[in-house]
Amino acid sequence: MIMVKQQQEKSMKQELLAFASSLGISQIGIAPPGPFPELAAILRQRADRGHLTEFDPGETDVRIDARLTMTDARSIIVALFPYYTGERAGSNLAKYTWGRDYHLVIKDYLNQIGSYLQTTLPEFRYQAHVDTGPLIDRYLAWQAGLGFYGINSCLINDEYGSWFFIGYLISNHPFPYDRPLQRTCQQCGRCQAACPGRIILGDGTIDPRLCKSYLTQKKGSLSPQELAVIRATGTLFGCDICQDVCPHNKGIPQTTLSGFRDTVEPRLSCPELSSLSNRQFRDTFGERAFSWRGKSILERNCRILEEILTMTGGPQ
Repeated sequence: MIMVKQQQEKSMKQELLAFASSLGISQIGIAPPGPFPELAAILRQRADRGHLTEFDPGETDVRIDARLTMTDARSIIVALFPYYTGERAGSNLAKYTWGRDYHLVIKDYLNQIGSYLQTTLPEFRYQAHVDTGPLIDRYLAWQAGLGFYGINSCLINDEYGSWFFIGYLISNHPFPYDRPLQRTCQQCGRCQAACPGRIILGDGTIDPRLCKSYLTQKKGSLSPQELAVIRATGTLFGCDICQDVCPHNKGIPQTTLSGFRDTVEPRLSCPELSSLSNRQFRDTFGERAFSWRGKSILERNCRILEEILTMTGGPQ
């Protein structure tokens, strides 16, 4: 009976993979629900070193055990969503913001998967999460065998490089787990040398406090050191440098997912931005990932970068 049950679960997993593939999602794996004591140790070390920002939630337990979010969790379905659409001259936004807000795009895909499983498994329950969920999505994707870590702390997939988003479904169904990849990146050090804030420590950890991507989203006053990091490149929001120089990201195919492919807008005009009211900003850019911190922080970044944009003739 046990062998029959195991075979049934493997068959159900294959049905899941086939359905996801029909949606254009080819990289999907299964992680256990936790708890993950090794992750708890990593989070404690990060806190002890002071390598935290206001975006890091304070509670550890809920981040390492899905059953604290969904009591009957038995597996976690993890999927990768590629967003690479090539290079664009004159871009002043990180690539992940060029298309429609990934939270909206991915949540739709996850709910399609969840609805399909509810039709085939009558007792199936799930919770769908994208980026803002309680668990650490990169760690889940690693647990699900979908990639390996680079020294810049990005997860790297053989098909997509590191140009992908991660979404997951906490599930009450016991899908068979996948295994983590026991690999690392090439450790060439290019990302470490290129990082504007020198936050890549070389041991697989980072100190995010001087990450340019973080600083372009940080509210409140900025120190001279933080301002210098923002001025290091002409990007208004986010930062792609450690990924741009990564050899694992060479020759990566462009995404086939329409939400990221169909409407590519790689730059934001500072004069246009300043001409918009807050309501007009929300109406115009409300479905773009850079809009979540509001108009004022983007205007601040425009002011900070005004000199470098003028000198380089970059997008205004």
